[in-house]
Amino acid sequence: MRRGPLEPRLPPLARAASPPATLALATLALAGAGCARPDAAQAARSYAEALAAVAEDPAAGAGRCLALSWPALREDCAAAAAERLARADAEEAAALCDALDPGPGRDECHFVVAEGSKDARRCDRAGTFADDCRLHRLSADLAALVPAPQGPGDFEAALAQVLPAYGLLPDDPRPWSAAYRHVLDRSLPLDRGRCGAVTEPARAEACRHTAVALLHDRLNAARSSRTFPCDGGPLPPLLEYVPDPELDAAVAARRERDLCR
Repeated sequence: MRRGPLEPRLPPLARAASPPATLALATLALAGAGCARPDAAQAARSYAEALAAVAEDPAAGAGRCLALSWPALREDCAAAAAERLARADAEEAAALCDALDPGPGRDECHFVVAEGSKDARRCDRAGTFADDCRLHRLSADLAALVPAPQGPGDFEAALAQVLPAYGLLPDDPRPWSAAYRHVLDRSLPLDRGRCGAVTEPARAEACRHTAVALLHDRLNAARSSRTFPCDGGPLPPLLEYVPDPELDAAVAARRERDLCR
């Protein structure tokens, strides 16, 4: 069902919040989306009550979710119920998702079923979110798939063997970026030179590119916490890295652009 202007796609609205908080958030979200229909307040109340029922008994609460009249609220509530149901019965959770109209809401529901059940095969039913779902499941499993102290060059053959089980191809650079972020992020200082141990050229490039992206993420955190040493002092431990021309250039550019302004 295509949404009209008064039935926008809402973000998840504090599914773990208390019913009063959920009611307030739902009401604000509907108002912020321009929903001035007379039944908006009642829709928000029904949504909050359905989520409270889901928190108490997901199977019983699911029926209340499906009874909600506004598609955006119905889909968000059903996804919350499906996520909880999937931990014990993924088939029941998937059946709840299938009761929704085809579209992004149903796709998101199947995404959370894959998350709740920790079963990447269920990502196949997540429609437009299927690829994101597969990568998310892989990322969640990397601690087990690539345990410490494995690093670049140690795990690639084994990981390539399991990627098809996640619906991913070994020549797709995205799972490799996720894996290299995982292994590079657990050691300090950041050492881009470790990527030299990777023998396959495309994967080695993914490793080097990921190291730069990881440094930028750490710089973003330092900007938010105002911990970057703009006075020229030494870098804090989280920002330390083995000297590397590309990382040097990244830090210099960020210092000028946004870290010290």
